[in-house]
Amino acid sequence: MKKVNLYLFLILSSFILFFVFTQPKINADSVDKQTQDQLYDYLKSHHINGLILVNNKGSQPVTITHNENANKSQLVKANRLFPTASLQKIITGTAIYQLKQEKKLTYDTSLYKYFPQIDGSQDITIRELMNHTSGLVNNDRPLTPLRGQKQQIAYMLDHLKNDHVHTWDYQDVDYELLAAIISKQAHSSYNAYIQRKYAKPLHLRQIKDLSEIDKKNVPQTMDSTVDWHRVTVTTSSDFGAGNLFISPNNYWKFVYNYVLKNPQMVTEFYQEAQKQEVAYFGGAYIDSEIIRANGSIPGYNACFIANYKTKKMIMLFSNNIDYLTLKSASDDLLHNYMN
Repeated sequence: MKKVNLYLFLILSSFILFFVFTQPKINADSVDKQTQDQLYDYLKSHHINGLILVNNKGSQPVTITHNENANKSQLVKANRLFPTASLQKIITGTAIYQLKQEKKLTYDTSLYKYFPQIDGSQDITIRELMNHTSGLVNNDRPLTPLRGQKQQIAYMLDHLKNDHVHTWDYQDVDYELLAAIISKQAHSSYNAYIQRKYAKPLHLRQIKDLSEIDKKNVPQTMDSTVDWHRVTVTTSSDFGAGNLFISPNNYWKFVYNYVLKNPQMVTEFYQEAQKQEVAYFGGAYIDSEIIRANGSIPGYNACFIANYKTKKMIMLFSNNIDYLTLKSASDDLLHNYMN
């Protein structure tokens, strides 16, 4: 009897080992030199001042840089702070997902629970904030930078409007409200929560709020029509949707570790995205095997595209192209690089 059990054990062990070692790789391969050269040529031929990040070994990216001039204040670097704009939305969306996992809220939770003073809040859910179908609108900008979360939330509440039409409308105010909800649920500021929950565990030291940075730590835009005042006004009023400055390397590590390595969350976001006209949920467009997002403020544009099954990813950060050029570049990278 013991010999039979031992025999069965050995067969089972052999099967398990065979199963483990024949599974497909879950990490994307490092990008070869020829592809890196092609991506550099793309930056150069399109006169893009900035950089591209692509897969290296594990969660570490390869950096491909092209500079249109030698002005050090305008150099985009992998470890230099960059205004993330709407690329921050997926950080906010990830935080909402984790609060849901902790059973502190659901996608069906009403906005009324947190902000009953908002017109029609009883008819708006967290799901509708996550997929931009809340009907809320706010395109105003303050005259001077907002200082601190209290001012940011107060300005948002004072200027938002509800058109009571629950169809797709990409509005920053949806994620501003999600950031405020995160703060209420976490009993801390939104920025402190992001630092505690995400930055510290991965040692991401280049995630900073506008209030924590110096102008010289950020590559200055090459757009002569955009000054630093406009940048600070824009970022300070995009609470939860663009108030953070993050280095490209730190942003890569966030997406790789907290998004691509969380298949349960990505699957849930995909399922939610498929329920509406535009396949968007949690801060990113997600369809088939691709998850992607664009980030744009005056003078700065960035994007990421990833295959959430293979973890193949590419990111672009630039301070001399406009939003239309960014969209075109993003599509080029999707079709020619991600195949």
